[in-house]
Amino acid sequence: MRYKAIADQYIEDIQTGRLKPEQRLPSLRRLAELHNVSMTTALNCYHLLEELGWATARPQAGYFAAKPFSEQQGPKFPAFQSKATDPCRADDEAPSAADNILPHSRLYNDSRDRQPGPLGVSLLAPELLPTEALARSLRRASQLQGEQVHYYPEPQGHDSLRRALQGHFSRYDFHFAADQLVISNGCLDAIHGALSVTTQPGDVVAISSPCFSGLLDLLAQMGRQVLEIPSTEQGLDLQQLEQHMRAKTISAGLFSTSHMNPQGISLSAQQKRQLAEMANRYKVPIIEDDVYLELGHGQAVPLPAKHWDKHGYVLWCGSVSKTLTAGYRLGWCLPGRYFKSYLQLRNTQSFGVSSPIQLTVAEFINSGQYQKHLRKTRLALARQLQSYYHWLQQQLPDNARISTPGGGMVLWIQLPGLDSAELDRQAKIQGIDIRIGSNFSTLGHYKDCFRINFGWPLQTELQQSTKAAEQLEGLLQLVRKQLAH
Repeated sequence: MRYKAIADQYIEDIQTGRLKPEQRLPSLRRLAELHNVSMTTALNCYHLLEELGWATARPQAGYFAAKPFSEQQGPKFPAFQSKATDPCRADDEAPSAADNILPHSRLYNDSRDRQPGPLGVSLLAPELLPTEALARSLRRASQLQGEQVHYYPEPQGHDSLRRALQGHFSRYDFHFAADQLVISNGCLDAIHGALSVTTQPGDVVAISSPCFSGLLDLLAQMGRQVLEIPSTEQGLDLQQLEQHMRAKTISAGLFSTSHMNPQGISLSAQQKRQLAEMANRYKVPIIEDDVYLELGHGQAVPLPAKHWDKHGYVLWCGSVSKTLTAGYRLGWCLPGRYFKSYLQLRNTQSFGVSSPIQLTVAEFINSGQYQKHLRKTRLALARQLQSYYHWLQQQLPDNARISTPGGGMVLWIQLPGLDSAELDRQAKIQGIDIRIGSNFSTLGHYKDCFRINFGWPLQTELQQSTKAAEQLEGLLQLVRKQLAH
């Protein structure tokens, strides 16, 4: 709708600083004239900006730009000394030589008995994705491929896709050669390969705390131990990480650096540079999970830590699973100095990635549709974040701490006194899918925290409530009921 498109423009202007907090916005009549719309459309635009917290109305004065979020503090992160743990072990278990250790369920097994819902899985809603445009690209790619579809794809990936990705990321001033990139079946597959060529079963891998539960599951399945590095409001405790690098107590690191899942933090450019320099100084490989890199809520895209990697000790992994479509299972790795062993692994363990899918994504990128889609998606996520945030702020107690991410699609919520395990149990009964704090750590922290996905709108174009809105309201009722007791 037109009023939403105009609102998106003002949201972007506030995010990028072109409009300052407390700056007066055009009058309703002037807004209608500027955008050649009716007064009703102009009023709907300002009502939406008000609802999302981007504008405030003052009697007899008009509308003014607002700060994106209130002064409310975000979740607290526990301070602790890092030590190696076994991700196969449940949070509260004490090590014992007699234990018969089984993989500890944090995400996938935990949701077997319920249908994954819009709040639980970190994904964009289908209506935000270019389904028809992708289908057209798939048809064109299939026609161009012809009889080549009957041959096994190259283990390194199709040259046209690698060159398309090279050109795409060069727009952000992140440069690499196409022949240095390896295509994979999604980001987790890329990370699995990176872990395989840099570590052995029993090795200790440093991760952030909290850490995406899928990475904990992967490390457990691969027989690696983990060492959790505390998160801070500024990013990661790099001082502790460096101590372990210097002492050679870790074999590798595995970190998201932009819009981390679940905490929503991004490392600053200075921290990313420092992380890359530490990897090179101590010759400890760092695997960078950058699946959310392009989902910032402004139009600027940050550089990955790999940008500052001088000697190839950072293995950069990414995917289109979050930005474009999860079903294509297409990702990549820039393995640096480990390229030869990484490609050899692909040669022996994989017959490549679906060639029609690779050519489809290459065509979608080269046509300019991917950049257009990303710009639209960033604005949509910024709008949805505000909608979720202000609903949570109104419904939760004053002591609730809600993350304020600058990108991605998840919110990390802390409620002192909350029993998130009991909340999860009650949510399952009602068919509500969430992820609780204990899913994201091996240490028993974050028991008063939970994570929700805001990748699904709370209202349709006709301003009707969505399944996400219904589940969020049901979840908040459960929270209030538990805290009331």
